[in-house]
Amino acid sequence: MKTILITTDQPFWRRENGAQQRTWSIVQFLLASGFEVTVFFLVPMTPSDVVTCGKHGLRIVLFDPREIRTRDRIVFGVGRLIRGVRLWFRGGSPASQTAALTLESYHWPLAVLQFRSLVESLRPDFVYSVYVVWSHLLDGVADRKRCFRAIVDTHDLLHQRQQEFTRRGHRHWISVSKDEEVAALQNFDLILATQAEEAESIREMVPRREVIVVGYLPGNGAGIRRTNRGTPQKNRPWRFAFIASDNAANFDGILWFLNECWDEIFRLTQAELVIAGDVADVLRREMPADRRGVRCLGKVLSLEDFYAEIDIAINPVHFGSGVKIKSIEAIGFGKPLVTHSHNTRGLSEGAVDAMILADESATFTNACVRLVRDDVWRNEVMDRCERFCETELSSESVYSGLLQWLQTSDGTDDVRT
Repeated sequence: MKTILITTDQPFWRRENGAQQRTWSIVQFLLASGFEVTVFFLVPMTPSDVVTCGKHGLRIVLFDPREIRTRDRIVFGVGRLIRGVRLWFRGGSPASQTAALTLESYHWPLAVLQFRSLVESLRPDFVYSVYVVWSHLLDGVADRKRCFRAIVDTHDLLHQRQQEFTRRGHRHWISVSKDEEVAALQNFDLILATQAEEAESIREMVPRREVIVVGYLPGNGAGIRRTNRGTPQKNRPWRFAFIASDNAANFDGILWFLNECWDEIFRLTQAELVIAGDVADVLRREMPADRRGVRCLGKVLSLEDFYAEIDIAINPVHFGSGVKIKSIEAIGFGKPLVTHSHNTRGLSEGAVDAMILADESATFTNACVRLVRDDVWRNEVMDRCERFCETELSSESVYSGLLQWLQTSDGTDDVRT
């Protein structure tokens, strides 16, 4: 049995944002495929985290500076840095931070020492870093002593995402240059990209590294189901929905929809809009309490139950990077989706064909209204969703490249130069 040591500060088992959802799905796939997985978790866990991980059989090793024994005098601010990182993962974005993190923020000397100790005791075949920020941990193990091959899941090209946020007047959670990201990526043998467009960019940045695309499988495919094709269940109004974390791209997108589209949709359909996830908590503070037809649900415990209770999904986000998890998730659960064309970047033709694209407010509004009123068109859209699920949303199609690489790689065969 091959072993994988995952390094992360992301509590992916909470499934509170798109990145966590995707990591959760990958870890579940690895466990189901027979790999032994240990997670080196670099920030404190809550009691509920401990319960959840135990329930799902996740083996967690916590970063604990008190366990490190060294004669070297190391000056560091681990506590402050941990608190800064936790702010981001607590709600999906570091809205309360005064300054963005940098790659240097993650250079924790004692974490490197504990990582080296873990490698010596576990002898993993692979080390899997969630985000490139943990690249420096690998420096704790000399190349000649590496018993593993190193994998990084990028989720996004961080320097590109930062540039896009900056252009729109928003602060990104991390400040990193292209050269810094290239240097960090060079430390890995395999780089996972979330979609084809970013994979090509990574190959240009680090041409001597292997790059494969690993997308997102909602609920490991278990959530894909046929949707109600008639009027809404339980004699309730039609229900539109948006679920997201509270980062700037999500907040801007739903504000645009509320200000430019929703009043007309509500006037013509008397539908309900459910906003879920951490972005809903932010909206409660920004939106009038009596906004017609809008309900801020906040955090949901079960994605499967959430999608079972809605009729139409929207994704009005118009900037950001990575795989468009909200879009794949919606059509993966069989829901008609109206989305900005930005959310098709890097996706397959089948995925794009399953979505309704609308960049202007009038087009977005008309598409939402038509889905409620036009049964024939709505069924056609849902047929396209189901075709996409059948052909592209399976473990084989999403994870085959990763599985093949893991099964054929020799941990002692280090290709880095």
